[in-house]
This record gives sequence, C-alpha cells and structure tokens, in this order.
Amino acid sequence: MHIPGLLGMPRRIYTYEPGRGWDTWNLIVTIGVFFQAAGILVFLGNLLWSYYRGKAAGTDPWDAWTLEWSTGSPPPAYNSRSIPTVQSRRPLWDVSTRIIRMEVRVRESV
Repeated sequence: MHIPGLLGMPRRIYTYEPGRGWDTWNLIVTIGVFFQAAGILVFLGNLLWSYYRGKAAGTDPWDAWTLEWSTGSPPPAYNSRSIPTVQSRRPLWDVSTRIIRMEVRVRESV
C-alpha cells in the first residue's frame, strides 16, 4: 500500500475513481495479502505442531558460545555455583571443546 499511497491514492474511501492507475497496484496488494495470510497460517500451524508434538529442547539447543546457555532451563535461582572465569569471547565453547579434548585423551590412553 506504500507505493499506491506515493502515487496519490487516497485512504479510507469506499471506492476509487476508475482510470487513475491504482487498479494494478491494488491487485498486487490484494494478492500480497493472500501470501501474508498463508505465511501466518504456516507459522500458526508450526507453533501448534511444536507445542503439542515437538520434542523438548535441551539446555543448549544451538551449541551456543555464551554463558547464559551453560545453565538449565529454567535456570536455578543462583544461576551458577561460582563466578565463572571468562578468558575469551566464547567461554562456553572453550569449556565444551576442552571437555571433548580431555575425553579424547582418556580414550587414547585406555
């Protein structure tokens, strides 16, 4: 509706004068509304499907780097047992890769 408005189409009237050049733009906008409605229906369908049949996400579903993903969901009142030491921009990733490296070393030594 922005382009027809820039072309001078008035707002809040019940009919438009024919031959003013707004017919095509109104048709494009009307077709766009159906795409928007379809997108909203897909979103609502996905929302309902995820709510009733989706599996629960873990504590870090995105394999994030930051500390807020190191606790459970919902987080406990204390959030962490001690103040974490941050040594890089991705502290949680550093901890997880350190644990993986330690596990690999243990497997290699066995």
